[in-house]
Amino acid sequence: MLLVLPAAATAAPTVVSLTFDDGQQTQYQVRPILAARGMHATFYVNSALSAASTTSDFRMPWSRLEDLARDGNEIAGHTLTHARLTNLTEAQQRTEICDDRTNLISHGFFPVASFAYPYAAYNATSEAVAQSCGYSSARKVAGIRDANCTLCPFAETIPPRDPYATRTVEAVSSTTTLASMQNSVMEAENNGGGWVQFVFHVICDACSNSDATSPAQLAALLDWLQPRAAAGTTVKTVAEVMGAGPSGFTVPGGGTVATNLFKNASLETADADMTPSCWLHGGIGTSTYSWTRTSDARSGSWAQKLDITSAADGSNRKLVSQQDSGLCAPSAVPGHTYRLSGYYKSTAPVYLVVFYRDIAGAWIFQHVSDSFPASSTWTQRRSRRPRCPPGRPPSAPASTCGPSAATRWTTSA
Repeated sequence: MLLVLPAAATAAPTVVSLTFDDGQQTQYQVRPILAARGMHATFYVNSALSAASTTSDFRMPWSRLEDLARDGNEIAGHTLTHARLTNLTEAQQRTEICDDRTNLISHGFFPVASFAYPYAAYNATSEAVAQSCGYSSARKVAGIRDANCTLCPFAETIPPRDPYATRTVEAVSSTTTLASMQNSVMEAENNGGGWVQFVFHVICDACSNSDATSPAQLAALLDWLQPRAAAGTTVKTVAEVMGAGPSGFTVPGGGTVATNLFKNASLETADADMTPSCWLHGGIGTSTYSWTRTSDARSGSWAQKLDITSAADGSNRKLVSQQDSGLCAPSAVPGHTYRLSGYYKSTAPVYLVVFYRDIAGAWIFQHVSDSFPASSTWTQRRSRRPRCPPGRPPSAPASTCGPSAATRWTTSA
């Protein structure tokens, strides 16, 4: 007689993400708790509210966010000012979401792939804007089974059903127990696995804040999670779950990156009016000129041709990287220097012109290269731009710098 016993039950693969909203000062004490256990979390930050120093009694300063990122934690977007997006126009939402991401990139964080809606308030416009700004995911709050939602699914799917409205357990509050958080993880493990996101705000001991959890309770949760890795339950940042890779921080001056930061750098794709996508035709002064999309290209299929038949002194025409909040204009890090180069044919001298964008949204002229001589054949010229300035207006709490390079043709020849 052969007796067949059922195989031992094994927990389904489950991923837990620890997320912290608003960049609050109290969250900095999470750093040693995570580091001691080799775990990483995602910190959603309002970049325009981030403090300049540790004297702030609410928001973490940039230096502390950098500390968290150096440990391997993810620094993510949460709008510039913690705005309720559903009260804003599409243009206002774009400013809050895109400019926040640009600020974080400008401070050296990468990949800045994750976003969370303040107040969990979002609509179809918010989702579309978050995606167009370059985020790989956006997080709401709730939607996963707990005491407040007994009919919700046990976990978010991997990949999520809607990557721009990912679901979580109800936000952790002062009444949330360790047992209830453990139960959320175990229910996911026992019902097909998936993704369990916890949302934390204030971290404090015996405080009256309704959104608070104590450092001891957080440490206890991590201690309980740690051995569960052997059964398939792991702790990951949101970016890691979404396939955006590990997060980090680039120390200014720490090295060079050999890559082209400009979108559509070869001018191959064009908009309906035949202007290269992510580029603008610009210039100053009075002149008679025309732009043409031409097949006389150094490589690829297309180039831009500018003909100037008359011009007043001091006038010029430019092909400029679109001066937006980050969809086309590349992001740069204050204190870094960048090498610009381009190929041209011209009957007149050519220059490279550099602009930068400050946190108030203004594009400011910074630098013009030396004159490059006319050339009847395709010629490459290079220019090293000055260090990217902070670009900080007196009233701004932080700074950003995004370059926009232009090739300028003059009519002096």
